[in-house]
Amino acid sequence: AGAPELHTHHLIPSLRQVVFQGDRLPFQCTATYLDNSTQIRWFHNREPVQEDEQTGVIVEESLIHDCTFITSELILSNIHVSANGEWECAVSTSQGNVSKKVEIVVLETSASYCPAERVTNNRGDFRWPRTLAGITAYQPCLQHPFAAGPAGVGSAGEKQAWRRCDRAGRWEDGDYSHCLYTNDITRVLYTFVLMPINASNALTLAHQLRVYTAEAANFSDMVDVLYVAQMIEKFIGYVDQIKQLTDVIVEMASNIMLVDDHILWMSQKEEKACTSIVRSLERIAAHTLGSNSQHMAVTSRNIAFEAYVVKPESYVGLSCVAFQRWDGAPPGRSPPAERGAEPTPDQQLRLRCTTGRPNISLTSFHIKNSLALASIQLPPSLFASPAPAAPGVHCKLQLLVFRNGKLFCSTGNSSRLADDGKRRSVATPVIYAGTYGCGVGNLSEPVAVSLRHPGEGTDPVAAYWNFEVLGGMGGWSAEGCQLAAREPNVTSLHCRHLSNVAVLMELSGFPSEAQGAVEVLHPAMYTCTAVLLLCLFTTIITYIIHHGTILIPRKGWHMLLNLCFHIAMTAAVFAGGITLTGYRAVCQAVGIILHYSSLSTLLWMAVKARELYKEVTWKAPQQPDRDTSQAAPRPMLRFYLIAGGIPLIICGITAAVNIQNYHDNNPYCWLVWRPSLGAFYVPVAFILLITWIYFLCAGLSLQCRPSNQKDVPEPLEPPPRLGGNGDLLTDSVSISVTLNSGPPCPDGDGVYSLRVQFWALVATHALYVALWTFGAMAVSQHWYLNIVFSCLYGITAVALGLFIFVHHCLRRRDVLSSWFSCCPSYRNALPMQAYVHPGLGPEDGSQVFIGCEPEAARSGASSSSSPSSTGSAGGRCKLTNLQVAQSQADARPAPCPEPDAADGKPIRHTSNLHGRRSHRGRTKPCRDGKHHRLKMLRGPSEQPSGSRDNLREREAKRRSYPLNVGSHNSGLKGSKYDINLASADSVAGMKTGLWKSETTV
Repeated sequence: AGAPELHTHHLIPSLRQVVFQGDRLPFQCTATYLDNSTQIRWFHNREPVQEDEQTGVIVEESLIHDCTFITSELILSNIHVSANGEWECAVSTSQGNVSKKVEIVVLETSASYCPAERVTNNRGDFRWPRTLAGITAYQPCLQHPFAAGPAGVGSAGEKQAWRRCDRAGRWEDGDYSHCLYTNDITRVLYTFVLMPINASNALTLAHQLRVYTAEAANFSDMVDVLYVAQMIEKFIGYVDQIKQLTDVIVEMASNIMLVDDHILWMSQKEEKACTSIVRSLERIAAHTLGSNSQHMAVTSRNIAFEAYVVKPESYVGLSCVAFQRWDGAPPGRSPPAERGAEPTPDQQLRLRCTTGRPNISLTSFHIKNSLALASIQLPPSLFASPAPAAPGVHCKLQLLVFRNGKLFCSTGNSSRLADDGKRRSVATPVIYAGTYGCGVGNLSEPVAVSLRHPGEGTDPVAAYWNFEVLGGMGGWSAEGCQLAAREPNVTSLHCRHLSNVAVLMELSGFPSEAQGAVEVLHPAMYTCTAVLLLCLFTTIITYIIHHGTILIPRKGWHMLLNLCFHIAMTAAVFAGGITLTGYRAVCQAVGIILHYSSLSTLLWMAVKARELYKEVTWKAPQQPDRDTSQAAPRPMLRFYLIAGGIPLIICGITAAVNIQNYHDNNPYCWLVWRPSLGAFYVPVAFILLITWIYFLCAGLSLQCRPSNQKDVPEPLEPPPRLGGNGDLLTDSVSISVTLNSGPPCPDGDGVYSLRVQFWALVATHALYVALWTFGAMAVSQHWYLNIVFSCLYGITAVALGLFIFVHHCLRRRDVLSSWFSCCPSYRNALPMQAYVHPGLGPEDGSQVFIGCEPEAARSGASSSSSPSSTGSAGGRCKLTNLQVAQSQADARPAPCPEPDAADGKPIRHTSNLHGRRSHRGRTKPCRDGKHHRLKMLRGPSEQPSGSRDNLREREAKRRSYPLNVGSHNSGLKGSKYDINLASADSVAGMKTGLWKSETTV
């Protein structure tokens, strides 16, 4: 019968009580009185309470009230520490028993406290407050979403973690089992453990679990391994019904071998998880093979499985080789799998078995493009025993090969075992052979095993894994195994055990990680990349330092510098970090930078191709005669948003989805194949398509240009108009020259024609695409093609660097002049130049600056509108009446006959005082004055002076001369030069009106 439902049952007090030692505490229990069998008994920590006046425990007689209620009292008159715990009032009746409990916490008079402490584990972050000794503290946590979860404490709607502070004021280990895991993978694996498994859903659950074990390299908690081991053990019970489960189980165990060594060690120490996985694999053949299945083979990344049904009377021996396909490597270079590469289906571990005892050599394996890792030869006398098997009995023979010994963790004191207290470690693959269904007697012939080890170790020992030693934790034992022969990277041994066999060595490091970290490319790639970087950075530094003297438009300057920088970034990061697979974080950073720089470089080329196409197809706008206003220049920010922002968005999304996309056991630091399709190759194909369309359109436009429209460099973009000339010149005057200039032209290069710019960009684009392709092939192909593509990469890198350097530096006169101007001797020998601001309307004329560089004049003109810029160009540019007149009279080139236009009307050419001209309407004979320069005229302010007094005297004399009075022969007075300003051949006339004094502001 169940517990009776009493109408009344009370216990006072009903809540937990905290009392001090020596206090008095009464209890009263009241219940419904049913019959004479109703009694009340008291229990302390489930022990009956006996009255003891010496200890202060007094139990009063039960009282019956009106045959309705029964009451009992318990008095603790002098509470001791031993009274701590649960006190229970139990009511027993003829129909059953029922009880109520209350917890008592007894504190000592001088009780201490447990300090406040923060605990972070896989269940969350818990902050335990300062707690009195003897008290149990509780912290709320999220409950499990499944009803099958462990029962918790506290209310039904809220689960809690608890932790007790002991009497000495020290925290005990807490109980966090009622809280959810914080890690997503751990939480999902835990839900698998809670799910019921049967024959109908076992395969589906196994496939789902395999997906999560594919991320085993990211497991950060030992319980992840524990849960997977529990699930594998459950699935083994269904392999006899579902044959496909074998493949999934082997693959899950293979993925577990990717977990960190320390996590595997902790899981083995906690619940023998690694031993459970190995034991489960060894039982596969016993469950799967039968009359309908004579053979089974499974391959995976780290485990190969093979099983046969053997007739002992016809058995003649068996030899098996574990190998892995790979695409070759140069001598001394380890295969991709040993360097941490992700094995492809042809690079996975597999077994190949033949009957008999053929001679097998791991160093000269006969299968092409394959690397033999382990071999085993089972003797013909394997099934010989004192009691031969009955005829018709079938034995099951199973073989397993583990790529390494990560599942064989020795957790105890193994100083007397083969590993000598962990001084030695497993240096080879582990190979296993076992039989089921028939007994195997003492082996008269040993099992011959050959194992390959990637690195050289010292003090090798042959051993087998003994599951019974170290209290069932398992360990390596050398009994019955001995070394037979040693070759470079191959060790042979003989063992008289059918078990897991390996060679243990004392290793100085971790060869696999070391080889992956120090792997280098072909020397030609480093040398040629250095040449490429030298050329690119020379170009970048030149264009930054001499930006003011190089005749290149603003947009072209930005595009060239960004293009060179991103090419340099791609080449430098590729050569320096593409093989750093041994450092996960560094490798991921390299992959992200290469992804970004590759996309950005192609986008900058596409932007440049678009701008070049616009210049080729540009047509002058139809504007009224006296309306020379220009549209405001569009900002360069749009180019940076396209060429820099789009790659940042793509790389950011790719990394945010899964940062492991940039390093998932690849042999190089780059995107894995599937994510790279959408994140790189599709965008690149689209960018190349757009770029080639612009190239095609620009090329056709250049080809179809009329023959009389000469392809010469176009004028630079005109600077802003001057708001006034009084603030710019302090010691000179401002002269306006009326120019009949045409409509404004788009930005253009001052040295190269559009045709030359087009073919230079096409060549740069082709060389960069070839460079990227050859570099990718050099790190992904086998050793022979690796050398070929490395050399092609080097040739392309040198060609690209030299082409950019020669085209943008050596073949430009303005760049050479900027370099030579750094030498004082060359700078003093240069003549003064006259520079005219182009593009101003005929009303205002053009500003003429003498004795300065064009860029200085432009900078001075652009800053003249603000008072703060007064005199900013005075040190470099001086304009005087004398110099302007001289520039007009002497600097004008020889007159050319004016050709007739197509309509028979004469063409009126414009005058350009600084030697540059427009290409519209020009004929070839008029090119003689293109680079004509003025002779240098030194004004008084540029001549050296002996003292401050001399300067003042000269200034006084100069001011006394009537500078603004013209002579009868149209010359200028006040100067030692006579300049004719009324030339009949002049194409530019001075504006009427008196010239202002030089001192006018």
